[in-house]
Amino acid sequence: MPQTFDLLLVALTAWAVVFVLRFGHRQQGLPPGPPTVPLLGNAHMLPRDGKDMYFKLTEWARRYGDIFSVRVNPLPHRRIQCLLQIKVGSGTMIVLSSPTAIKEIVDKSGWAGSARPKNYIAELCGSGGEFNILFTSDCERLRNLRRTFARFFSPQNILRYVPVQIAESTLLLDDLIAHPEDFSDSIRRFSHSLAKIMAYGRRAQSFHDDEVQRFYTSLDEIIHALTPGVYPPFDLLPVFKYIPPPFAPWRAFGRRIAAVRTGIHTRLYEDVWRRQAAGDEESIECFIGKIIQDGVPEGEEEFYSYTGLALLDAGSDTSGAFLLSLVLCLAVFPEYQERAREEMDAVVGIGRLPTLEDFPKLPYLNAFVKEILRFRPQFPMGLQYKDHLVPKGSVVVLNTYGVFHDPEIFEDPEAFNPERFLNSEFGTRPDMDTDLRDNLAFGGGRRICPGQWVARSTIHLASMHMVWALKFSEARDSTTGEPILQDLDCYTNHFVVMPRPFKCKIEPRTTEHRNLVAQARDDAKQYLSRYETT
Repeated sequence: MPQTFDLLLVALTAWAVVFVLRFGHRQQGLPPGPPTVPLLGNAHMLPRDGKDMYFKLTEWARRYGDIFSVRVNPLPHRRIQCLLQIKVGSGTMIVLSSPTAIKEIVDKSGWAGSARPKNYIAELCGSGGEFNILFTSDCERLRNLRRTFARFFSPQNILRYVPVQIAESTLLLDDLIAHPEDFSDSIRRFSHSLAKIMAYGRRAQSFHDDEVQRFYTSLDEIIHALTPGVYPPFDLLPVFKYIPPPFAPWRAFGRRIAAVRTGIHTRLYEDVWRRQAAGDEESIECFIGKIIQDGVPEGEEEFYSYTGLALLDAGSDTSGAFLLSLVLCLAVFPEYQERAREEMDAVVGIGRLPTLEDFPKLPYLNAFVKEILRFRPQFPMGLQYKDHLVPKGSVVVLNTYGVFHDPEIFEDPEAFNPERFLNSEFGTRPDMDTDLRDNLAFGGGRRICPGQWVARSTIHLASMHMVWALKFSEARDSTTGEPILQDLDCYTNHFVVMPRPFKCKIEPRTTEHRNLVAQARDDAKQYLSRYETT
């Protein structure tokens, strides 16, 4: 017996050694990637606390190819937290860093690879299923919801909101002239108000309104909570979910945020119901109004009702992030700003504000806009689950940043140069045959942003207005008078990437421009009054 026991112990030990050595090992058949180590896989190589994750993935793409794999196992290592707090089912990430790879593996896969990884913190903060809209893995739900989005956000249907975009953009100009030092608040109010009108048929009159402040405070808190390293990696190590409440502050945090956001949603949702009963037209035309009027699948009422809050989240900072980048680049590159202004004067003049019909006649401004989307995409990475072509349960990362900064595709990709889009349709090296598409910045596959058309028209109109009416320059030190130089690399690492707080000087170009904005302001306020609470 002792001899048998010894043999069994030796066998178990040998098995344990082999298991440990292979745990974290890249399985046969996976795409190449950085070398793994036992237990951790590649977790030890990932950026600490998730900072600049897309930079590291882009670096690896240059070394291991357009399709590479990263192995991460659910072990207590702080760098694991850089995986955006997501569950990496099989412990494998497949990173796509070329237009062709994204086209073949994501765009052509249809619904099979459209699920999103679950997120425990998002679920805690998203009472009523709000975040299930963003993270749901239910493909039938996705199909139904996608059809609803497609109808509402079709290029034809969103034309009805052009007058709203014009009016809100006009008031943005007026705010920037009156309070240039508060340009960030003014831009966020503008993008939030547009999203609120489309979702609920109500506008945001001031960034400092109580409801707007509650919304942005809660949204900022959620974004912070989702930042890797703030809370334990629940979806990698589910055992953390069962820590007793006294030792789990995230539960109280989730309840508080869910209560705030449920209150915001409930008030807005019930307001749409009341206005519909009173025959208010704007309450019927908004997204939630359409949901109420057209009906939803049985048992899905709560899930669909929260699409309004999800749209408010998605629309409030995306266009705003782009416009903050626009302000930064206009201030840092006066030579590009001057060229865009000269083109604007030749097409529009100073007797009227630009309209959307002017944008196709402004190729340089169009190139400037496209270069901002390439240089600092608001969504540098996309996440999806895949159930075929790659190991089931793998997280597929669309490394958009890596595509837009690939020296094989773009000449000198780290330089900000709008003229690249004057030389070729997609800003690529001349005569390059590529699967690049002009909406890659909005995602891929069935998860591509449904509001891309309204987002495009919003940033096109606001960009024209800002270049036409205003002059942007670097702020100066009040003591020395020297310019306060801005760092183009100073961007956040959140889900929506935008410049960190910065200073710049904003002033109207001429008295004529200031006066014309003031005249247009009164008409804009009158038009938007229909979306205000009486």
